[in-house]
This record gives sequence, C-alpha cells and structure tokens, in this order.
Amino acid sequence: MRANILLYASLVALVAVASPAFANGGDFFEELSASWSQNNSDDGVPYFGTVRDSKGKMIPNASIMATTPSGSSFVVQADNMGHYRIPGFSKSVDAKRVQVTCSKTGYKLVARDRRLLRGAPNGPIETNCILAPDVNKPAA
Repeated sequence: MRANILLYASLVALVAVASPAFANGGDFFEELSASWSQNNSDDGVPYFGTVRDSKGKMIPNASIMATTPSGSSFVVQADNMGHYRIPGFSKSVDAKRVQVTCSKTGYKLVARDRRLLRGAPNGPIETNCILAPDVNKPAA
C-alpha cells in the first residue's frame, strides 16, 4: 500500500513539473514569444505580466493600461489566471517610456515590478502588478 502511495505521489509530481503554464487554453509564454518575433517590422515591443494580490494569489479580469509619453493608450483585461499581454505600439514609440498600470474595482495598486529581457533589446517588457483591497471602495 505504501509503495502505491509513493508511486502515485511521484507520478503527480512528475506531471506537475512537466505541464506547461496555460493561459487562455495555450502556453502563455510560447504564444508571447511567437507574437514578438521580428517578422512584423511595424510592431514595437510588446508588454506582458501578471496581476496578483499581496499574498501572491492571481487576480482575474483586472484592467491593464499601457500609456505612451504622447498620451496614447491601450487597455486589455487580464485572463482568468491573472495574465495579460499587450501588443507593441509602433517602433517609433520609446518602449521604455511606456507606463503600464493595473486596476480592478475594489482594489488599489500597491506595487509594480518592471523587468526587461536581457540580451534582447527589442524583447517584451514584463510588468507585474500587486493590488490590495481598497477599504474605501466596495469590492466588485
């Protein structure tokens, strides 16, 4: 009996390690890398990331807005896993100056972590947001 439990636990661990991270029915990072290839010369740098609470739990359906220095903006909604992806603006937009913010009714933004992919000057920019319940606003 104990051998069967250990075998089952080992199998579960192996499946968990071998399984890719899925968002919207596909491998999120595989889809992202395919979308920022150099094939489309008009596309700028894309943005991606997650929206979580302070305990690390994903916050689904949050709004994410990317705003250029000139004031143009693009808004997307995080998926059910808290992941989002924003396609790049044109190459004429300085990607490092684009501001990414996250929001959801009943929450406030408490932290934002921005990361650039080293070794890929035109690679995607990751911005992860942490939201906390806003005691001044009712939760949705």
